[in-house]
Amino acid sequence: MTERCPNEMGSVNLAASSLRLLTFNIRFGSGCDKIHIPGYDLQSSLKNLYAIAAAIDSIKPDVVALQEVRGAAQAEKIAGKLGMHYAYVSHHLGYRLYFFEWGLAFLFRFKMLATDHRSVLLDDETRVGRVALMGTMDIGGRPVTFINLHFDHKEIAAQMNKVVQWTGDQRFPMVIMGDLNCEPDDPKLIPLKKQMHDTCRMASSARSREAEVRGTLPANQRRVDYIWVAKDYFRISDAGLIPSPFQRISDHIGYFADVELM
Repeated sequence: MTERCPNEMGSVNLAASSLRLLTFNIRFGSGCDKIHIPGYDLQSSLKNLYAIAAAIDSIKPDVVALQEVRGAAQAEKIAGKLGMHYAYVSHHLGYRLYFFEWGLAFLFRFKMLATDHRSVLLDDETRVGRVALMGTMDIGGRPVTFINLHFDHKEIAAQMNKVVQWTGDQRFPMVIMGDLNCEPDDPKLIPLKKQMHDTCRMASSARSREAEVRGTLPANQRRVDYIWVAKDYFRISDAGLIPSPFQRISDHIGYFADVELM
């Protein structure tokens, strides 16, 4: 786990409870071309990372969940360009993978009270799988827990069950953000729907309807990137995709939601 200390960066503890949240799979900073080639086999560039930062800055979010981040250095560069704090965790669980390093990151403007990570999927041989990055932030004097996920497209039901086991008995404001690699009506999402709201379907705005139709994967118009909020804790005012000039930064389109902590 890598985290830039919020206190050293002058974290804010805003009284306002309105939040703009963004989830964005950035494809390792390798751009949106050559979709037939995995992003980790392509070169990253500082130009692409700054383009990602510009895309994020276009909607001025308060908390960002990034997936497919090639090491803490990428998270640090994007956060630095935006003047935000960051926390990063590798999917490698302390083991060096034989071909590349990758993980999840949060970018945020609030005081981070605690960070943690938990295994969602683990290969016993390589000790590499998928990890959830968890961060509890002070939002207007109240702790809110954010969970960043990127499910492997295999064994989605097993990964979902693990997440629901952690969160099912919790009674506090919680947000789940990330790339779940399944579409909104997939039965594998039913356990999550019992305790959380899909912001895209709850927003009922022109922008949320556009996101529902266009999806977050432009290659095939599938919506696989989500922001879920715990029932009874949030109002959802809007949701949608980042502006069109920034929709070809990655093979995913960044998805945002405007929520208010009740």
